[in-house]
Amino acid sequence: MKSKHLEYFLNKICTVFTVPGNRDFKEENPSTYPQPLFHYFVGKILEIDEKGILIQQWNNSKKLKSYFFINHIISICEEEVLDPSSPEDAVIIEDYKKNNEKAIQMAEKNHEELKEQQKIIKENPNLDIESLMNISKKINKDG
Repeated sequence: MKSKHLEYFLNKICTVFTVPGNRDFKEENPSTYPQPLFHYFVGKILEIDEKGILIQQWNNSKKLKSYFFINHIISICEEEVLDPSSPEDAVIIEDYKKNNEKAIQMAEKNHEELKEQQKIIKENPNLDIESLMNISKKINKDG
């Protein structure tokens, strides 16, 4: 028996949340994580029946499909779909791009700082890291 609540999601882009699977995408290939999650669990809901949900994977030129059995689905969430030809959506997309650029710049800066810290520690193996952390906390607290 199909649920009216599930029918709402038909032909919409959704994320399907499942019970833990037998794959650890982060361990399998850290360089591509979290991209495989999008391929497997985000897609257009094509069919719903009493046993499960069929989706066409999103953002995949091969148009692969996934079938999720009802007893393994925790939740389904409708995703926002933005249209770049819509003026309102175009503004949102540009904001996302700007925020993404800022996040990338911050991550690169943090990465460089971490590399510098690792270099200092490597060059000074007798440094008391615990004491330096305590001093840093005190400076941040007082300053």
